[in-house]
Amino acid sequence: MKRFTLLSLFAGAGGLDLGLEMAGFETLVTNELEPHACETLRLNKKMCATGDGTLDTFIDTVLKQRCYQQMTKEESAILVKRLQHRSRDKFLQSAEVFEGDIRQIESKQLLEACRLEEKNELFCVAGGPPCQPFSRAGKRQAVDDVKNGDLFFEFVRVVRDLRPRWFVFENVKGLLLTKTEVLTTTCKTCNYSGPIPFRTRIAWGRGEAETFSCPQCGNHDVTVNSQLTRGGSLDIILAEFERIGYRCYHSILNAADFGAPQIRDRLFIVGSRDHLPFTWPAPTHREVTKNGVKPDPQLPLFGPNSTLSNLKPWQTMYDALWSHGHFRYGMLDKRKAVLWVKNVVRPHDEPVTWHLDRPSPTIGAHQGAKLAVAPEGVPEAQLKRQQWHTRGNRQGDTKPVLIIHAYLSDEELLRLQTFPPWWYLHGTRMQRALQIGNAVPPVLARAVGTAIIEGDNEGSPKQ
Repeated sequence: MKRFTLLSLFAGAGGLDLGLEMAGFETLVTNELEPHACETLRLNKKMCATGDGTLDTFIDTVLKQRCYQQMTKEESAILVKRLQHRSRDKFLQSAEVFEGDIRQIESKQLLEACRLEEKNELFCVAGGPPCQPFSRAGKRQAVDDVKNGDLFFEFVRVVRDLRPRWFVFENVKGLLLTKTEVLTTTCKTCNYSGPIPFRTRIAWGRGEAETFSCPQCGNHDVTVNSQLTRGGSLDIILAEFERIGYRCYHSILNAADFGAPQIRDRLFIVGSRDHLPFTWPAPTHREVTKNGVKPDPQLPLFGPNSTLSNLKPWQTMYDALWSHGHFRYGMLDKRKAVLWVKNVVRPHDEPVTWHLDRPSPTIGAHQGAKLAVAPEGVPEAQLKRQQWHTRGNRQGDTKPVLIIHAYLSDEELLRLQTFPPWWYLHGTRMQRALQIGNAVPPVLARAVGTAIIEGDNEGSPKQ
């Protein structure tokens, strides 16, 4: 029986791992740098293996964790209730949590941890390197970011060394939006033309390389051109994967189109070692307008394959979180209640509140801990305080506005990301929110994983 074995890099809270396991993958190793995220993975693995008779003992152990000792009685009761409703699903049961900086871990160590004899036995390597260099909200230094910009190359290095049948590379859509200087070389001997290797590019940027050779034939009779290109970071990354022999497919997928109650665009690159064909998963949901379901331009309006007959409306925040009421405020009035990002300053054309009868905005890594539900709404005076730099005021120039609100709980944030609501999170409130905000929605990862398995089954030689 074929095993869809998985090595997960930059695992965080495990969103990508969960989704791929839901699709049928088996995680052998999951690598993460942050200790609190590693503890999240370890304790979820342990909890999934815990029988009903010993779950209370596990919960008692969790409550003794330092990060949970400062909880109020209300918060403690919510945590216990959440963990007690763990389903019988078992995740990460074959996984070794490999804690450490991928830059300090040899590929051979990962292969040994996977308990595989040959490097090409591995089915898939998956992960999303830290995305700050590519994010529209970050410094946008792209692949030249000194701290994190080269982490994608560590992913490439592991794929190159272990030669899995497939890889899944996930990141922000900023890869397609950021302007990056692309250096291309044209060989006068073999006529090769393409981006120079990434390591050569870094050496050139540091003044350590003045001459270039053709990456294909090694000849030094080449010409080098430099151009600031929109989406240049993606071009550079794709070139590295193609240079090690993988056929690549890339697309931006919105989690809301696959059932998540959150609008979240993510860029996926799927690579095939054996150059097998791959088809992106078809959306299951679509935005609803006043005239009904918004048409998908790729599908006909009528007939058995039509947009309207096949796609469900996007799932709303209200339906996903509060259709049976809020734990503190009871039933919410959708005409007044809003989701509010508390005290985050934004330009005047970017909202700080959203009505509940729609998917949530993207749950950002730092935004999650500041999201709150305001059952009576947010007054205009507060909106002006949060948009001071475009309206001529500073937030401190006016008195704070009293607003009835409650921060979103861990469970509410998990549901927006389509994690199991019982998923354990280790760390302070901010660390937990960061783990959720950085994660891939499992429902989106499951769709990609299912498409990979289908592509592999269709492209593999028949026995």
